[in-house]
Amino acid sequence: MNLPPMSLSPLRVAFRYLLFVLLLAPLFLATGCGRSGEPFPVRAFLAAPDNLLGNRYELEAEIDAQLNWREGLGRIIAVRTLRDSARLPIFISDSMKANLLVAQRYRFEVSLRKGGLLYVENLKKL
Repeated sequence: MNLPPMSLSPLRVAFRYLLFVLLLAPLFLATGCGRSGEPFPVRAFLAAPDNLLGNRYELEAEIDAQLNWREGLGRIIAVRTLRDSARLPIFISDSMKANLLVAQRYRFEVSLRKGGLLYVENLKKL
């Protein structure tokens, strides 16, 4: 029995390619590609913060004190990391509209920018 050769239309090829990409996307996300998720390296930061400039990390910490606030700009908060109780300054922009209290615990997504200050990109209460 001879079957006619199967030819794939460009639409079918595109559909198969899209299906392949959709099946692999969760694998890339699970391995950390494209998101921070990496724990903040406190010791490396304290030793040489410039080596971490531009990186993004996840930091679980408790709010220790508000150090400064400037209306329309944001505030600098001192936090204590949950892992090793290191006290770190972080900057939270007013645009985040966060209500923060001392002793609250958060998971912060932070990026390290010029000057060595940690900028909060996102936060979630623990």
